[in-house]
Amino acid sequence: MLALLEEVLGSGAAAGNALVRFVSRVEPSLVDKAGEDNWLEYETRVNYAVSKYNDPVICTYDLTNFSASLVMDMLRVHPVVIVGGVLQENPFFVPPDQFLLELRERKSARRSAIQAH
Repeated sequence: MLALLEEVLGSGAAAGNALVRFVSRVEPSLVDKAGEDNWLEYETRVNYAVSKYNDPVICTYDLTNFSASLVMDMLRVHPVVIVGGVLQENPFFVPPDQFLLELRERKSARRSAIQAH
């Protein structure tokens, strides 16, 4: 998906388009299939791809379909958010390198907890 995203964003200028507008609707089945940690890693890595372009990329979520903890993590990986119809810099944003480190530490802690039992 990251390669496809970069291909779409990169092809816009070559095709003579001033901007590519990319909107993604995140469905619970996608998150369930990938697993929450893998989904969060993907969402975090999207930041590396989109930072190379000036095109607007919007991820949409029906927040009623996700747990509060997952919503908070999803919020932390987006540098800009629309809340209440207002586009704003996200005060909860965590840079991708830092968030990926957190994810690795969580996975390691979970594995250790499982092995201890």
